[in-house]
Amino acid sequence: MLFAEGPRDATPSRREFLARLAIAVTAPALARCGSDSDAVARTVASKGKGSPSRASLPRHEPLMRVRVLRGRDPDAAATLGEEGQWIRLGPASADAAEVVLRGPLRIRITDARWSVVDANDVEAPAAGLETLELASMGDDAPALVLGDRTYPGTMRLVARADQGESAFDLVSLVPMEDYLPGVVASELFDHWRLETHAAQAIAARSFAASEHAYFEGRRAHDVTSTAHSQVYRGRVTHAASHEAVETTRGEVLAFERRLVPGYYSACCGGTPACAVDAIGRNPINDIAPLRGHDGEDVCTDVSIARWTIVQPVAELSRRLAAWGRQRRRSRLSGLQQVTSIRTVARNEHGRPTRYAVTDTRGETVELPAERLRAAANASAEGLAPPQRPLWSSHFAATIDSRTADFAGRGHGHGVGMCQYGAEALARDGTVHEEILAWYYPGAGVVGAY
Repeated sequence: MLFAEGPRDATPSRREFLARLAIAVTAPALARCGSDSDAVARTVASKGKGSPSRASLPRHEPLMRVRVLRGRDPDAAATLGEEGQWIRLGPASADAAEVVLRGPLRIRITDARWSVVDANDVEAPAAGLETLELASMGDDAPALVLGDRTYPGTMRLVARADQGESAFDLVSLVPMEDYLPGVVASELFDHWRLETHAAQAIAARSFAASEHAYFEGRRAHDVTSTAHSQVYRGRVTHAASHEAVETTRGEVLAFERRLVPGYYSACCGGTPACAVDAIGRNPINDIAPLRGHDGEDVCTDVSIARWTIVQPVAELSRRLAAWGRQRRRSRLSGLQQVTSIRTVARNEHGRPTRYAVTDTRGETVELPAERLRAAANASAEGLAPPQRPLWSSHFAATIDSRTADFAGRGHGHGVGMCQYGAEALARDGTVHEEILAWYYPGAGVVGAY
């Protein structure tokens, strides 16, 4: 989710930007991004043949599997479809019997079987919890309504016994090019430039294609509709989002003839993060285009580039210890009241990658920057999430006996494309290919299908 824009000074001229881009692409890196790059290499070596590898470029348009609902409340039913709509329901397996129901449908799991009841109180026969598929009937462009959103394509009901006896996922099956407008319109302000939308479309397509390739055969969905993957609000009418997707159809980010996961965040605060530090040590992330560009970014004058957040130090301390207990991190779980948080490692661009947290006993625990942010923002035993969560893991902390004052930069993990920076470049006349070359150094835009 993005925030309202603040006043901006003049952005660098197009000539200045292109000069900086040329230097960033050709200049040698000062140091490998990620203080634990050797650990990444060791992980690959230890896993041997089964180690993950970057996905090949897709030859055909992927059918995305997007989880749009997590049904976890045994007393609540999911409502799907519109009044009077005819909906076909049947097992996802081929050549299976189907029934036709009248919407809206009420869906839940009871007594270890599906309960799907239509508007006429007709319940579909169901003997167990095999995966079911639903599709609207009689439409040229099939779609199903869930809450205030309309999702094109079909839906799957997937039981999740690993999450509880009544748990299930509702998964939207939608072709990539029908999926992307609902992502682009969710991730950017409507009034932003078309070139920003085009850059976002390619980054989002690259991310989604990477997730599809990785999770196919591993789980029942590729991505979620939330910021845990990329925000997706189903069918949209925003013209620039549709135009951006249509004009870049099938185009993805590539490096060494393989997909680049197109990570992005709202604002890097001027200093990029490296994927192995902020996303994870998976070797998929340990590539040049995901190590960030040299030089300060152009987003530094927007309203969310710099921020100050104050939290009660007692609550922060309890939250960090509770997060440690949840994840069985014994040293963190024993943390008492925090007295200092200091940076102990930075990436080659100067962004913090690791912090040391010290308590009143003088005990110190080191944490990766993004894990510290997750812990500081999490709900905890007896504590709701903080009223003012940390916007990024790039900050300096000043702590006294009552409060923790965080002076931070940017919003999000800071890897890959900075959305506010992309818009600043687009306003200066930079085309989307050049925007992507700046944020993913060494990667190219290719037509995969």
